[in-house]
Amino acid sequence: MSYVSVEVLGNYAKVIMDTGGKYNVINKQLMYSMIDTFRKLDNEKSIRFVILTGANKNFGAGADIKELKLANENREYAMSFFSTMYEMYRTLLNFSKPIISVVEGVAYGASMELLLVSDIVISSPYSRFAAPGGKIGVLPPVLLTLGKEILGWDTVKKLALLGEELSADEAKEVGLVHYISENLEEEGRKVIEKLKQMAPSSLTNMRKILYSKYEKELEDAFKILIDQVVSRDATNGVLAFLSKTKPPWAN
Repeated sequence: MSYVSVEVLGNYAKVIMDTGGKYNVINKQLMYSMIDTFRKLDNEKSIRFVILTGANKNFGAGADIKELKLANENREYAMSFFSTMYEMYRTLLNFSKPIISVVEGVAYGASMELLLVSDIVISSPYSRFAAPGGKIGVLPPVLLTLGKEILGWDTVKKLALLGEELSADEAKEVGLVHYISENLEEEGRKVIEKLKQMAPSSLTNMRKILYSKYEKELEDAFKILIDQVVSRDATNGVLAFLSKTKPPWAN
């Protein structure tokens, strides 16, 4: 199962994440599919823009807790899992076409971080955003690198260090979300109409200038994350999450 489907709609493609269940999660198979999908779309000259969204009225709840448990128990698996995650973000960073993320429901953790490598974010008024990785003993690498400039230091500290949740209005205020609408499809079409006025090569070079400088910093952050996920704190945090109890440091 690929967990990613693509709808081609004229000169743009709609990429839909769907891992089943109540919430979409980021697991290894989804990441492989995302990498493969975006690389193929990058080579499709007829596709000028990509809309990224989640099925079942939710964008995503972050990394799959089952995979985090495997990573916590096995350093080799942790290296494989987070190297794949880094490659997914790197693929989006180096993508040559504008990415418009459309958010319904929640965008938490690694799913929220996908918004930071998107160019335009459209949200439902009822969506919620958070990066609660520290509560289970891990950390948000994209937020801590790209987020500093996109959202500002104060916002990153509130999201990463305090684990605060943002409403759609709050996310728009800090720059994580650009447009809020009840009609997400219509808002997406409006954004594409604006992007269509820009020369394709100009958009490509704008993305290159905006994102290319973060690649090395992001790679280093993922190396720290691998060490963190195999730590005792992560062991206690993941087990506490699965048993619906508080980790030792929160008591």
